[in-house]
Amino acid sequence: MEKIAIISDVHGNYSALKAVLNDIEKKNINIIYCLGDTIGKGARSNECIELLNNSAMLLGNWEDFLINKKCSSELEVKRYETLYNQVSDENREKLKKLPLCMELYIGGRLVRMFHATPQNAWDIVLEIDRIEKLYEQFFPSKYTGKEVADVVIYGHTHMQNMMKLYNRTLINAGSVGNSFDIIRNENKDGNCQNTTNAEYLIVEGDINSKEYSDIRFEFVSLAYDISEELNEDTNYFEAEDFKKELVTGAYRNTRKYEEIFKESYYDYNKL
Repeated sequence: MEKIAIISDVHGNYSALKAVLNDIEKKNINIIYCLGDTIGKGARSNECIELLNNSAMLLGNWEDFLINKKCSSELEVKRYETLYNQVSDENREKLKKLPLCMELYIGGRLVRMFHATPQNAWDIVLEIDRIEKLYEQFFPSKYTGKEVADVVIYGHTHMQNMMKLYNRTLINAGSVGNSFDIIRNENKDGNCQNTTNAEYLIVEGDINSKEYSDIRFEFVSLAYDISEELNEDTNYFEAEDFKKELVTGAYRNTRKYEEIFKESYYDYNKL
């Protein structure tokens, strides 16, 4: 059996990415898939793209934001200008060619990978969402093959998770450079160091085989030198917000998810 590494949501965090790639190398894993959002938030987006030159990369919402200048507010214009100045002309051209989805067979299972959903890189699907919405993650789209997937691996929400439904497996690979937990309560929270690590996924099985056989999934959560990233340039837009997320593992705008919680029959204020 072979192993592949699946990473996502690096967000310009060079220190975290370097730690993950070193760990992958130690494990003698030669195939890496990156599920998008290599850039954005952190100070070293361009350097992270360069580190992943030999990896299969997918389009994330931050790449889509950069290459299509999806700005609907003054805040987003500032965010765009910051990111544009971080990424070289050559690497912006590379990002324009990224696919939304990739798929392959592993141990007889159709494994489909994307950043957020098979339709786009933006929609939010949380692991506590309605069952019918979670099931839609397995559906094909115009960016995929025609089959319903057996295993789906995605990122975007930054929280490692695996669940089973309808004899299928739904996995969030977590975030390399910006791990957080949106379910927070200061009276219930454990040690935030349980969250603020560099996270990725290892899949082991017979790669590119349609014959049914064993498959293994391993979540990895690496402690890395966050202080190295905190010492990077702070004179860029939203740097302090990002650094707070790195230290606390708390998303800066949890209320953004409030409507999803309501649809899922949860009251966020009572979690």
